[in-house]
Amino acid sequence: MDNVVDRIAKTIDENRLLKRGDSVLVALSGGPDSVTLLYLLDRLKSKYRIKLAAAHLDHGIRPEAAEERAFCKNLCRKLKVKFHSKKVDIPELAKKTKSTVEETGRQVRYEYFHYLCERFGYDKIATGHSSDDSAETIIFNIARGSGLRGLSGIAPRRGNIIRPLIEIEKKEILKWLKSQKIAYVSDASNLSLEYARNRIRQKILPELEKLNRSARQNILRLAKNAAEEVEFIDSTVVSVFERAVLRAGKSKIVLDLGKLKDYDLSVKKKVAVEAYGRLSGRSYRPPSKTISRAEEVFGGRNGAKAPLGHDIWIEKSQNRICVFRKGISRKKVELAIPGTTRIPNSDLYFETKIMKRSRVKKLKTDPDVALLDNRKMKNVSIRFWENGDRIRPFGMGGSKLLSDIFTDRKISSFERPEIPLVTSDGNIAWVAGVMISDDFKVGLRTKEVLKIRLCGLS
Repeated sequence: MDNVVDRIAKTIDENRLLKRGDSVLVALSGGPDSVTLLYLLDRLKSKYRIKLAAAHLDHGIRPEAAEERAFCKNLCRKLKVKFHSKKVDIPELAKKTKSTVEETGRQVRYEYFHYLCERFGYDKIATGHSSDDSAETIIFNIARGSGLRGLSGIAPRRGNIIRPLIEIEKKEILKWLKSQKIAYVSDASNLSLEYARNRIRQKILPELEKLNRSARQNILRLAKNAAEEVEFIDSTVVSVFERAVLRAGKSKIVLDLGKLKDYDLSVKKKVAVEAYGRLSGRSYRPPSKTISRAEEVFGGRNGAKAPLGHDIWIEKSQNRICVFRKGISRKKVELAIPGTTRIPNSDLYFETKIMKRSRVKKLKTDPDVALLDNRKMKNVSIRFWENGDRIRPFGMGGSKLLSDIFTDRKISSFERPEIPLVTSDGNIAWVAGVMISDDFKVGLRTKEVLKIRLCGLS
């Protein structure tokens, strides 16, 4: 194998980008970087025993895009690689979302790649980022006021996204393509100074190299040092997060503020970002302004909340912080008796069975189990809390607002909408995990007991 192939294999091995048997989706634009990446992975596929596929996204910007798609399709046919493609009007979408064309294009690309991974079972997404891209990213991040993570440039790997060319310079890529007589597409938009990265590439980097001929290499050395610091910080944050987490589900993560009280605010906001990442599963990170709002929530009053992006919010209540996905639909569900009933969009489920009263020796149960008079349970269903809901607490003569009960029990505001209510003919029989209604309790005349267990709590 030639020198470039050897170096790519070294990058893959040192950063553990591939494992034997991986199915890899290559982001293929038709440009020199992505074409090089596809050819190199094709030459290395037997070494790593990997399967290859490629995906091309037409941004709907340039008239020659159809030719580029055809080029990519023919290349994949030549290499016997499965080809996916899609067209999206990025400029129009950018207007609707009030974002830049560059940022919108990046977001849509990765959403498309992740969709293909889920649909076809690809393990990794390989992109053609080179060391030049990393240097340009660092300068771009400095200009927009990035933190330490922004100085670390483009990582060889983030989640299931890998960048095998990240230690290769663009000029080396072009030289290799020429030596191998491999064709590629030249994108005229890469010359346009309308785009920020093009201005960095054509104007700013050359000026920096006038100040110091090794400017590009020095920027990459800065990135490596910053990446090491970020890795240490990340491991510390994960440790703090795991100590503070009270509950972690698919749509909500609850943190104990008491476990975070001795940490600096900068650590707390990083813990919030860690929770965000676990819920979103995205490489996207909230911008600095959004993270500042998260800081305000940590230091704010009960009920303070703020958006983190992608329908994920942060809220403070009852000495707890919750990072949660907003807009989860909670529909009424019929309770299977006997049997198991799962709650949609939740980790929770109920198990029910009917027992003879004579077999229930003790009525004392844990909070996640309710014993109710089965004769009184009609049209039993599960719904969630609404303002104005009332219940007659066990042993009381009158009813009481659930909101007052939640306040008395110090149940945080973000937990209340998630608490299932078991109802009979529309009346609340059990506030799961909290209390049963006196109207449905097991009494002297009870012949059959309905036992309901709430499961799935972490």
